Amino acid sequence: MSRQSSHNKTLHVLWLAPNFNHYKARFLNHLAEDKTVNLTILSGTGRENMGDQEIEENWRFKHVKLDVSKRDFGKSQRVKQHLKRMFAEFDWILLPAEKKNLPLFLYVLKLRRQHSKVQLFSYNHAKLKSKQSLLSFLDRWLSKFFNKHLDRVIFYNENACQQAVAQNLISSEKAFWANNTVDDTEIAKHYQFELPPEKPLTLLFIGRLIASKRISDAIVYFQALQEHFPQLQLEIIGDGPERSIVETAMATNAHINWHGTLVDEADIAPIMKKATLVFVPGLSGLSINHAFAYGRPYITLTADKHGPELSYLDHGSNGYVLDDHLEKDVAKLASILKDRDQIVTLCNNAYDKGKMLSVEQWVKQLKSSLLYEG
Repeated sequence: MSRQSSHNKTLHVLWLAPNFNHYKARFLNHLAEDKTVNLTILSGTGRENMGDQEIEENWRFKHVKLDVSKRDFGKSQRVKQHLKRMFAEFDWILLPAEKKNLPLFLYVLKLRRQHSKVQLFSYNHAKLKSKQSLLSFLDRWLSKFFNKHLDRVIFYNENACQQAVAQNLISSEKAFWANNTVDDTEIAKHYQFELPPEKPLTLLFIGRLIASKRISDAIVYFQALQEHFPQLQLEIIGDGPERSIVETAMATNAHINWHGTLVDEADIAPIMKKATLVFVPGLSGLSINHAFAYGRPYITLTADKHGPELSYLDHGSNGYVLDDHLEKDVAKLASILKDRDQIVTLCNNAYDKGKMLSVEQWVKQLKSSLLYEG
């Protein structure tokens, strides 16, 4: 349901971003660079002490930042006050369809009754998910509630879009998709695709150092692989509350290198260049896109709540989703690292997939979703 439109009108878009990280800032800047889009971001301060980092540049969008955390954004009176003042200025307003944002969503519906020309959209998963399976009925009901009152729902991939329609979570007329992305044009300023060096073999973990990313398991797997490859290196990009795990491991293993949080591709590119593959055992999202943009295969472990970006990973072609069984998984990783021909194939396939997920394509898909008139 990625449909085309020939409209050339200027779209005035407000994008609500409780968490405005560097990934989001860069790809939204490309949307703002489109001459037919006038983009404003209303953001909060993100997640507290969770390893996030924003970047400050001369963005093409207008940025209004409020001192409100992601946790409180959906119930904040300050957010409501700002939104009320701005509401009528826009053709489209994006609000993340998340449970924590339900109070704000209800307030937005009230404002829309006063300004009926303003349309609402979201960019999200196929449906809401809870940590407890007993809440799945409520998740389904809330997903349908959000979708009923939104004018467009843009899903992170085609499969999620089709799944939502098939499960009667949304009408097909409202359902669109745009592959999530990273700013591959920024990467291209500092890196041209090349295969990783044959020696030393190097694993790269990139992501926040939080429990769901499983940095402790990344280190356990790495140490097990060192029995097969004594010169194996582990590069870590990221920071967060579990940094002490990395510090402890580094104290006794000289083959672990920690770079902290990096947001500039000029700093990331040299590390990606020497990585044989990217290995994030925990929940994975845009780091998949990031790896593919550099032509690096992505390895993770099976889980129920990976981000929708997991659908971009073609098992055995540009990466692997392993079974979360240490002995079996290490044997598989060792077989990959021993096989230069397989590494070459995985890298080439990852790079091809990365080109399909370009920021230019994302802008086209998002715009056509908002401009489409059935």
